[in-house]
Amino acid sequence: MSTTNPNPLPTINSHNSWSRLEEAWLGDVYPAHWYDHLDTAVRDVFYHLTEITKQDLDCIACTMQQLGVHVRRPQYDSIDDFLDPTGNLIKPQICPRDDFVVIGNALIGNATRSRAWQTHIDDYIKDPRSCFEPAHHACINGANVVRVGRDIIIDRDVFDFDYQDQWPDYRVTVVANGGHMDGCFAILRPGLILANRYYQEYDTTFPGWEIIMLDDPTYAAAPSTGWQQPYPIYNGKFWNTGLPYSRSFNQHVIQHALDWVGCYTETYFELNCLVVDENQVIMLADNAVLADTLAAHGITIHWVPFRTRCFWDGAMHCLTLDIRRHSSILDYFPERSRSWH
Repeated sequence: MSTTNPNPLPTINSHNSWSRLEEAWLGDVYPAHWYDHLDTAVRDVFYHLTEITKQDLDCIACTMQQLGVHVRRPQYDSIDDFLDPTGNLIKPQICPRDDFVVIGNALIGNATRSRAWQTHIDDYIKDPRSCFEPAHHACINGANVVRVGRDIIIDRDVFDFDYQDQWPDYRVTVVANGGHMDGCFAILRPGLILANRYYQEYDTTFPGWEIIMLDDPTYAAAPSTGWQQPYPIYNGKFWNTGLPYSRSFNQHVIQHALDWVGCYTETYFELNCLVVDENQVIMLADNAVLADTLAAHGITIHWVPFRTRCFWDGAMHCLTLDIRRHSSILDYFPERSRSWH
């Protein structure tokens, strides 16, 4: 008997964040030799940062593959393709969620950031049911788009996109939260949310759903590593686990690559997770209490390392982009009107 699915899903297909994950992007950093033009002190830290980051990303990729997820990575062919007008390297595609989002069968992306993924995009659009929609004049940020079947929640403060007539099959809810939504909560399955207090509208947005509340970010307290130097030597937002302090490196980042980093002390790295299915989730860090709590709900956490998270300020949801899930556009809140905002 043939096991071939006679009606395979579209190549691009994702209507929520919890249905069975089949394919996803995983970000990556540049080749180490792309920093050879920098001063030795700066170059050496980038070399070490690159080595550690790549080791852990490869470990994450292996975990995803073991869980049945097809993983695609960015491709960096020429350094000249990744320079800004001033000659500085743009941020590598380590967090594709910051520049892309999948709504149903459409991959919507920042056209200026798509070069590293172009080979994969070319593969996707061979399927006439899937499409890539480049957004040349918009700030596309999948970290601020929450997909719940027929409902889409957008944080308008940091998402500049003409959504009014873009998604006629969806109820679009606009909020003014002012930060990455995937840093506020994660829907583990319909009816169950892992959350923090950065978002306040759970009762309105998800009426009747159970909330597992996390109290404090893992790295809320600044680490005692010798990196705490006065600004502008140290800007208080980034830190490199396992790397020696380098004034030259810090100054280079502040002057030429400040948009590469975030503010890790306010990030809930466990919450910013990748749900593989309703019973499995991949998370950074290690939280025994949370593991026990989710186990009581029948959910297994697969912990993965990311030692440079305090530099890149990215966790599993940021580091990835779900391209294909075994999902459909179900209505989880049928009582809502189309005009609900």
